[in-house]
Amino acid sequence: MTQLHNRPALPADSATTSQRSLPAWPILILFHGFPIIWAMGALQFAPFALAVIMAALMVLRGRVMVPLPAWFLAALVVWALACATQLPDAGALVGFALRWGNLLAALIILLYVVNARDRLGQHAIMAGLMTVWATVVLMGALALFIPDVRLNTPVGMLLPGSLTSNELVKDLVFPPMAEVQLPWGAPEPYIRPSAPFPYANSWGVAYVMLTPVALATLLTVRTWWVKLLISAGLVLSLVPAVGTSNRGMFLGLGIALVYAVFRLALSGYWKVGLAGLLALTGAAMWLILGGVAEQILGRQEYSDSTGGRLNLYRQTWEASLESPLLGHGAPRMEESVGVYMGTQGYLWFFLFSYGLVGLILVVGFLWGSTWWTRGVKSPASIMLHSVPLAASAIFVVYSFDIMQTCILVTVLGLLMRERIAKARS
Repeated sequence: MTQLHNRPALPADSATTSQRSLPAWPILILFHGFPIIWAMGALQFAPFALAVIMAALMVLRGRVMVPLPAWFLAALVVWALACATQLPDAGALVGFALRWGNLLAALIILLYVVNARDRLGQHAIMAGLMTVWATVVLMGALALFIPDVRLNTPVGMLLPGSLTSNELVKDLVFPPMAEVQLPWGAPEPYIRPSAPFPYANSWGVAYVMLTPVALATLLTVRTWWVKLLISAGLVLSLVPAVGTSNRGMFLGLGIALVYAVFRLALSGYWKVGLAGLLALTGAAMWLILGGVAEQILGRQEYSDSTGGRLNLYRQTWEASLESPLLGHGAPRMEESVGVYMGTQGYLWFFLFSYGLVGLILVVGFLWGSTWWTRGVKSPASIMLHSVPLAASAIFVVYSFDIMQTCILVTVLGLLMRERIAKARS
């Protein structure tokens, strides 16, 4: 681990430092190339492929700084391999490998962001994340008009029919624009935007993580037309956000924004804090008085998702106690509710799949990272710090796909870089 201290650089060191600096392009391809990666059907594979390249670049450079909270994630990656011994059969290895690869990719991307400071500035990273945010907003809005459309992607057409006949694989490589649900008794179908992700809940998780990034960018850019575009995007985003009817999404976003407003006010940014408080108040009034909250909660009358989740969580907890140390290696179908145990929440996935040790490690990473980076001071950094806080709340009820995890660790990487820079100064 690189020591955090100041060392005066000799003039001859400049060329060496430049040669050893990690390039920005792997991260920029991941985020700026996100729309193309999705359209190709490679969203589940591209992050890992790019992470392998990042790992090779870090190995070639020869020194990697590992922030303290990242050791929890590294330990989780190793521990998950031990949990593979609990898989029921060889057929489950494919799903296990995909999930484990996503964990490894998250660790590598986090370390790359932390160590690529020389060439990968915060502005470049934020611009990349804004590309993802714009794609999520625009595709979510478009999905309301063409909800039944599925993409025919190059990756999907290359895979054999034996694989694409699986519903999960089909949703990944032939992604739908929206989930169209018609619960029994409902007067009309519910159109829940999901693009550029397979499921509406995945869209909601990305929206929770990316909206604070958009607000942080709004606080830092000076060009008036960029501010106008971001503001228009924030207003437009409310349309697909309401369409998803994700109650947990609004709860997570509310937690993030309330936290940011109070932190800004306590840090002396009264104008920004007051503006945020007024915006929150206006949004709350719109949700309640405008009938939006009633519309979101209306789906519960025809689909008891809350009761179903609670029953699944109870079954998952009881089954987890049967193998509390190593877990079960992967989610498992619970016939009584017709849903896989270890899903419907990242917390439950780690508990069921990797046991209590896995749960402790992922909570240690998420909460430890949030606490370790609590000292950020600038308005944009305070807004970014609300992202892991919101993730800590919603990971109980929502699972994170690979792209959502990449967004989270990238934001954490930016916050860790700021903490490290302060330690060096």
